[in-house]
Amino acid sequence: MLKSRQGPLVGEKKSSRAITEEYAKADPIYVAKTAALPQKFSHYRPILGDGNCGWRAAGFSYFETLLRLQNGARLEEELARMTSLNNLLTTVGGFEEWLFEDMVAETTNLLRDLTDLVQSSPQAAEELLRHRFNTHEVSDSIVYHLRLLASSWLKGNPASYQGFIPDGLGVDGYRKDWIEPVNQEIDHLGMTLLIDILLKPIGFAVEIVYLDRSEGSQANSHIFQQEDSNGVPTNPNGPTIHLLYRPSHYDILYKEQVPMQIMDQLARNPQVNRALTRQISVHETPVSMGGYSQLDMTTLLCIPGFGLSSPPQHHGFHSPQYQQQPIEQAFNSSPISASISPISPGASSTTTSSGALPGTFPAQPPSQSSLTSPTIAAPHSAFPPPATQLPIHTNFPPQARPSLVSNPSITSHLPHTSELSSPSSATSSFRPSKYEWEAAADWQEPVVFQTSTFKNSHYNTAHYNNPNFQPEEWTPESEEPPAPRKRSS
Repeated sequence: MLKSRQGPLVGEKKSSRAITEEYAKADPIYVAKTAALPQKFSHYRPILGDGNCGWRAAGFSYFETLLRLQNGARLEEELARMTSLNNLLTTVGGFEEWLFEDMVAETTNLLRDLTDLVQSSPQAAEELLRHRFNTHEVSDSIVYHLRLLASSWLKGNPASYQGFIPDGLGVDGYRKDWIEPVNQEIDHLGMTLLIDILLKPIGFAVEIVYLDRSEGSQANSHIFQQEDSNGVPTNPNGPTIHLLYRPSHYDILYKEQVPMQIMDQLARNPQVNRALTRQISVHETPVSMGGYSQLDMTTLLCIPGFGLSSPPQHHGFHSPQYQQQPIEQAFNSSPISASISPISPGASSTTTSSGALPGTFPAQPPSQSSLTSPTIAAPHSAFPPPATQLPIHTNFPPQARPSLVSNPSITSHLPHTSELSSPSSATSSFRPSKYEWEAAADWQEPVVFQTSTFKNSHYNTAHYNNPNFQPEEWTPESEEPPAPRKRSS
């Protein structure tokens, strides 16, 4: 047992990493479980180990949860319910009123004072709660009131708990030996009785996290909540109290909620989601286009280098096969499809394996053919297939297509594609790139694009978006010599 008779009865909230440090040199099982505890619970509140820790932890959490609701009417209802439970103590529990009236008065007075402060000054109400529970006379009176409630509830419902009473003590023996004695530690049955009479009737659930030597790298937990006859929780979204159980000791655990302004920032910026959370992927954050979801993108899709992905290393379109899916799920970045490269319309696309891609980019299906134009199998309504192609009109060169392997200065500008298709196999609406000319094999100087479309494309090494960016350099030889002047006669 964690016996500690020094310090406050109910301590201040601390980081749960303090528990991890406390068990840093303990049994390896405790080391692993306490190391994982801060991932789920950010803080904890220590309770003095004086034999009443379980009763005090549940009682304090009961008042604290009522305060967090910030509902004065709810506190007034609870005040009326707590007063009505005096009948349970006398008629069922068999206790004389003079025995418990002072203890009940401390409980009801605290509820009444919290009701007066919860709306006008919530912080003062929290300070009052901590002060009362750290005052021995008040705190011990409330604790013993809870003991009497649990004892009376057991006597009134013996059939539900008879099988859990240890050592054949019977209901009366268990009440006198385990529940009613002062400073007697609470066991599992006692905690169950307290939850059933105090917390379940008002819709509060209790999660108890067990830090023990059981197998596993994380502490086991059990949730107590009100259920119907079919075992379905009657208030699944109700408040939940979290208690930490270590052998013969209870403390209070807390899950801190993310502030609303941070939640709004996460919804607006998926990149923030990567930094602040460990379990939420960027692809799990839906992106809404708002009023632009019905915009016709046909014209934009015909622009070379235009795509749906924003990172600079992934310019261009998605792979030719589009899947039928909601627009919010269609914005996953993908590698460039080589089959749509403006450098060589006849080039066959290369299938990129999933192992070569970053973890956040899904592998794309391979293209069906190196000569067919990209087709959309199941387009989304917001992106209808283009009705026309934009051919580049010119004449085929008479030369045969060379092998570009011999000229690294040219192949370095091309995407990784398979063997280029023959110019003769291309349709009349396209011309092969000038890289395919036989004369290109002898080129040694950097390629100069002749059209403004290619010159302004990221496939141009002089373009700042090209991964092999190299600015153009002026040389005197590139200037044409001035024409000689004719002398006037």
